Amino acid sequence: MENRSAPEYILIVRFVTTLALLCALCGPVFAQGTSKPTPRLVHFVAPPYPRQAKDQHLIGNASFLVTVAKSGTVSAVKTISSHPVFEKPVTDALTQWRFEPAQEVYNFAVTFAFEFYDEPCDKPLTPETHVIADLPTSVTIRTGQQCVKAPAATKRQH
Repeated sequence: MENRSAPEYILIVRFVTTLALLCALCGPVFAQGTSKPTPRLVHFVAPPYPRQAKDQHLIGNASFLVTVAKSGTVSAVKTISSHPVFEKPVTDALTQWRFEPAQEVYNFAVTFAFEFYDEPCDKPLTPETHVIADLPTSVTIRTGQQCVKAPAATKRQH
């Protein structure tokens, strides 16, 4: 196997992840003949950014195929692609998701993007994590260090 540069490797991983996600999405739709509306998500749990990934500034995507039972509980989670450090926190979070009950079992693919940033700063830094979601199919967990901003001065009245 030839050695690849990091940017080339990231592009290959993104391509394979996208291809796997498309296959997962298309399979159930063609098998059923029609696409069913997504049941409404009523309880969302975001996975934490794993400590090991933060310490190593690891970033990446994790894609999963989720099966929702008629009761609205997540009955199965299958990994499509994921770095091992992201797999367990995402699986643990997904099993806590709850949907409105439906007439039939529902399958969908979801992708979690883990992003890390460092803000250049000459002031003290504070850790911060943001969750951005287009539920139930896309969740971004963005973490890093942000400058501590000085509190605004307040005027006292005498």
